Amino acid sequence: MSYWVNPRTNEIVAGLPGVHAEVIATAHRGAALLKAEINTRTGAMAASVSAEAVGSKDAFFGMSDEGAIPYNFGHHNLWADRDIPGSHVIEQAMGGL
Repeated sequence: MSYWVNPRTNEIVAGLPGVHAEVIATAHRGAALLKAEINTRTGAMAASVSAEAVGSKDAFFGMSDEGAIPYNFGHHNLWADRDIPGSHVIEQAMGGL
């Protein structure tokens, strides 16, 4: 059995009353979870966490600190010649939504 889905479904749903407000609220909840997770680890990047609405249908949260990518995903420390594991705080915040 197959079903036809309107290719504009996402756009239509995003335009329904209250959807954009919920998207923004979810981004703010994600930012709060991310900030709390960073604070329990180091607190060093918590000030760079933010949530932001984009246009009339989308929102996001994340870290703007230049060390956010290696902090989250891990990196290789050249001075110590060893791998530093990532904290994966962004994924943990997303999982908590």
